[in-house]
Amino acid sequence: MTKTYFFYGTLSYPPLLERVLGRMPNMRPAFLDGYEPRVARRNGEDLPFPILVPSDLGVPGILIDTETPEEDARLYAYEGGYCLHACDVSADGIGGTVRAQVFLPDEGAWQTGGAWDLADWAETWGELATEAVEDTMASLQDLDFDQIYDRREAMMVRAAARVRARETGPATLRRSAERGDIVVSDRRMPYAKFFSVEDYRLQFRKFSGALSAPMERAVFVSCDAAVVLPYDPVRDRVLLIEQFRVGPMARGDGNPWLLEAIAGRVDPLETPEQTALREAQEEAHLSLRKLVPAAQYYSSPGAKSEYVYSYIGIADLTDDAAAPGGLAEEGEDIRPHLVSFDEMVALLDAGELNNSMVVICAQALIRHRDALRAEFGQA
Repeated sequence: MTKTYFFYGTLSYPPLLERVLGRMPNMRPAFLDGYEPRVARRNGEDLPFPILVPSDLGVPGILIDTETPEEDARLYAYEGGYCLHACDVSADGIGGTVRAQVFLPDEGAWQTGGAWDLADWAETWGELATEAVEDTMASLQDLDFDQIYDRREAMMVRAAARVRARETGPATLRRSAERGDIVVSDRRMPYAKFFSVEDYRLQFRKFSGALSAPMERAVFVSCDAAVVLPYDPVRDRVLLIEQFRVGPMARGDGNPWLLEAIAGRVDPLETPEQTALREAQEEAHLSLRKLVPAAQYYSSPGAKSEYVYSYIGIADLTDDAAAPGGLAEEGEDIRPHLVSFDEMVALLDAGELNNSMVVICAQALIRHRDALRAEFGQA
C-alpha cells in the first residue's frame, strides 16, 4: 500500500531523498497552505534543517509516493524528531488538493530562527547532509533519535571526511581498488559519542583475486585532523605545545603530558588549511604567515579512520609570539614552548617527542629546512 508524502525541507533535495529512500521517486511540485519554513533552533543554536510554523505565506514543496512499508519506515526513521500529520496539499496540474502525510514538529519541541531557503541550504550543506545519511541510517539499529541528534555534528564531520576521501592518493605500486573489492554484510555501532566505534562483518579481494573469508573488524571512527608545526626560518626556531593526553594515561604512561605540534579536528565546512590556521590561534594565539604541506597519512590504519593533513607553518616566533591557549569548554590547558631547531632535533633523538604527528612534522622540517630558510629566511 502506497502512501503520499509532502516534503518541504531537506527531503525535497533530490540526492538526499534518493539516499534515504533507496531509489529516486517521481517528485511532483506542490504547495501547502497555512505554514512557512523557518530555520530550526535548539538551545539558541541554528540547525541546518527547517521546521514548519503557522503562517499565511504557505510553503512550496514536493509530493512523492512510497512503494513499500520499508520505505515508509526509512522516511520515518530519518525524520524521527517529527510527527506525521495528514494535510490537504495543492498539487500542480490537478486543480484540487491531495491528502498527504507531512512531518511536523511537536508544539514547543523546537525554537524557530530566520527564514529557511532550500537553495541556500543545498549550496552549504547539501553534499554533506546527503553523505551523512549513510551514518544516520546505519545508526538506527543501535541509537534512538535523540542520540543521533546529539551526534549530528560528529556525523557531519565524518561526512566531510568521506567527501575528501574520494580524492584517493596515487596507486603506482599498490593495487587500484575496484567496485566489488570490498563486501560489507553487516555494520553496527555499539558506541557513539564524540567518537564512535563501528563493528563490521566484511570480505575483501585478496591478491589472488578471490574474496577473503568473512571477517569481523572494529574501527575507531574519529575525524580528519590538521596538524601544523610553526617554524621561524629567520630565527631557526620552532613552537611546540604541551598538554595532558588521556591516551597515554590509559596506556599507563607515567607522564601523560606530551610535547606536540598544534592540531585539531577539521570541522564540516572547513578546509584542512583553515583548520590549521584556526588551531594556531586557539592553542597558542599565534598567526601563521604561510602553510607548507608536509605529509598526509592515516595515523593508525589497522584500527582508526583518522586521516591527518600536516603542515609546516611559517611564522615570526619572537620571544613573545605565543601564549598559553586552548578552549576551556573542551577541557584544554595548553602551554607553548619556543625551542631552537637543534633543541627540537635533540628532543626527537631523546624520544621526548613521542607522538606521530609531531615526529612526522619534525622529520619534514629536518628534510626541508634548508629550502624553507632559502625561501622565507629574509628578516
